[in-house]
Amino acid sequence: MTRRSVTRSKTDFRDHLIEAMAPLLLASQYAKQVACEPWEFAVEIEQLVALGLAPNDFRWLVRSGLVTHRREVTLEGENGRHFQAAGDLTYCERSCFVLTDCGIRIAQQFHQAANVSLPVDSKLGIEQVSQNGTVHKQGVSKTSVPIWEAERRELRFDGEVVKHFKWVAVNQQAILNAFEEDGWPPRIDDPLPPNAEQDSKRRLADTIKCLNRKQCYAVVHFRGDGTGEGVIWEIVDLPE
Repeated sequence: MTRRSVTRSKTDFRDHLIEAMAPLLLASQYAKQVACEPWEFAVEIEQLVALGLAPNDFRWLVRSGLVTHRREVTLEGENGRHFQAAGDLTYCERSCFVLTDCGIRIAQQFHQAANVSLPVDSKLGIEQVSQNGTVHKQGVSKTSVPIWEAERRELRFDGEVVKHFKWVAVNQQAILNAFEEDGWPPRIDDPLPPNAEQDSKRRLADTIKCLNRKQCYAVVHFRGDGTGEGVIWEIVDLPE
């Protein structure tokens, strides 16, 4: 089926759609700034879901000619990002999105109307994008600690969503629960219950790796304490 670009007025957009335009527009600006393909900075579906987009919101944006999407197939250790075409109205956890030319124009209108300043050239609160497209935010407070909202399954830092769990992740959430209950000390003991069928050190290492994956804003980094029996959290990419 041929996709058509449809003229939209501002009244067609609900607040959560306007909010979701911000990271998409920022990604477009980053790509333009470093003269690379827009797909190098494609926005992961998880980040947009965390902003309130539902499956039919994605379908509406695609059918309106405002965004396009592909499935990321980048393997760990590969340079750059790699994608495959996907069905236009079906999405998965590896779906990524970019604005079309029409979408860029619409997004710019919204942000001008809302007086939103995107921090591409700002000296304060600068956001940088790594090679895999993850947003790293600078200018955060060294004295701040994360907040884990268990009911919403959201990890936040300095008011930003670091990670949102669409589905329950028992081991990852057990670690976040332990940090939250203890007031976010620099280190906690392994909180995962013993399992005779699993190596506890390997399980903890795998869980830590998962905590660091698919973060919307990669500000909080988790690592092992070197003994295989504890977890450390730290702030990354702070300015000197």
